[in-house]
Amino acid sequence: MNQEEENLIESEEETDRTDETSNEGSEKSGFPIIPALIAGGIVVALLIGAGIWYAFFAKSGGTPVPAPRDNAFTESGGDKPVPEGERTVTLTDDQLESANLKIVEVGETLGASAGEETTTGVVQANDYEQTPVLTQVRGVVKSINADLGRFVRRGQTIAVVSSEELASEQSRYLGLKAELDEAQKRYKRALGLSEISEESRNELDRSTARLKAIEALVSETKVNFERSKKLAAIGAISRRELEKAETAYKTALADKDEAERRFDRAKGLLKINPARKNEIDSFLTMVRKKQADLGSQRERLLVLGLSNSRINSLNSPSQISADLAIPSPVTGSITERIANRGEVVSTNGKLAMVTDLSTVWVIAQVFEKDLGKLRVGSGAGIRSDAYPGKYFRGNISYIDPELDSSTRTAKVRIELPNSDEQLKIGMYVNVAFATLGGTEKTTPVVPEAAVQYLGEDRIVFEATENPKTFVVRKVSLFEKDDGKYPVREGIFVGDKVVTEGSFMLRAEWLRLNTEE
Repeated sequence: MNQEEENLIESEEETDRTDETSNEGSEKSGFPIIPALIAGGIVVALLIGAGIWYAFFAKSGGTPVPAPRDNAFTESGGDKPVPEGERTVTLTDDQLESANLKIVEVGETLGASAGEETTTGVVQANDYEQTPVLTQVRGVVKSINADLGRFVRRGQTIAVVSSEELASEQSRYLGLKAELDEAQKRYKRALGLSEISEESRNELDRSTARLKAIEALVSETKVNFERSKKLAAIGAISRRELEKAETAYKTALADKDEAERRFDRAKGLLKINPARKNEIDSFLTMVRKKQADLGSQRERLLVLGLSNSRINSLNSPSQISADLAIPSPVTGSITERIANRGEVVSTNGKLAMVTDLSTVWVIAQVFEKDLGKLRVGSGAGIRSDAYPGKYFRGNISYIDPELDSSTRTAKVRIELPNSDEQLKIGMYVNVAFATLGGTEKTTPVVPEAAVQYLGEDRIVFEATENPKTFVVRKVSLFEKDDGKYPVREGIFVGDKVVTEGSFMLRAEWLRLNTEE
């Protein structure tokens, strides 16, 4: 063995002694190297996990979120921009097309701690908004277009009635019109035969023309006033329209008095043969009588239902028609149909009922012990099984002063808007009354299909203004009720969340974050 080999052996032996010494020291200190490294790795992993949880979930929390009391439920909370720092998942165009996502609005339900009085009720039409469709003539229903539930506008034809009475009255009108024409011709002829100065003749002509015009106006305004009174009695026109018609009629009467005075003064200025003067007066009296008769008959036709334009165009017997179109007096929906084709109807016979359903009543039965908590004008909330998550709001408009002796309940009427006519007549609903001085408290509610799990947390995917981007919302939920979760915190009423396809969004989010 040479010197180099001896040196190498001594070096290796020295190294072995050093390692043994190191191991003995470690064993004596009680901290082996390998276990220490493992423990350190676990601590680091826990710290990293805590940091990830804070970054992803800490911002999703918050205080409980009750539904806003003044939330407009006919308008969505709307698609919102993505807030900075929120967790999101964004799909490609192909993914979005194949996902077939279904997005719904977050609804609401009664809060568990609302402090309310609840009962059931039935939807009814607003009795103050019901208007009958009447016929003013006797006759036979020739046709009727009044299907239940059909929407009609004011003036739209509901039915056609054929009436001999109407035809007879039109014939009489034409006869009176012909008699007036003849009386006016005789009067003009008598004036032409009179010895009248040119100046007096012109004055008489002017006063006569004005008097005729005023008399016609009086007749027309009177007819309109009488017709307006009848329409106001059944609620077809407003009080203001009635007063306007009355003012026009009184003004025309005043103008007529003045025109008659001028006419009498013009006659006094005429230098007429006394015999001729008596003849003229006689013809003038006849003209006025015929004008009054014709005006009265015109009013009769208006009352029967003929329009002004139809009466004005009535000039010959060939234009007489026994058919009368019956229009709807108001805009609304057909809620009752009384007559059918071929039936005989009498004067003022009811053909149908038109109701404005933009407001409805809910009649609730409230127990005697709860009545003291209610006041007219206080709020009430309506919920229907037909619209899960939809909450309608109204106000108490009437509390029946008499109790049902058998049930010990009183009827309470709630009036509420129904512009989209979602609430149907006869529908059963649940009613929540606010306690005196309180409000109807509600809680957001989401469908079961919208809720997904990320570890121990439950989340929903909220839609944004970008149709391909969704925000991950951590939510705290109450117990499931009828396939829906009331929300304690994390989402608002009116927000939009994904139901069908939420599992795919969860998978995509996990894929993207796992890759990172």
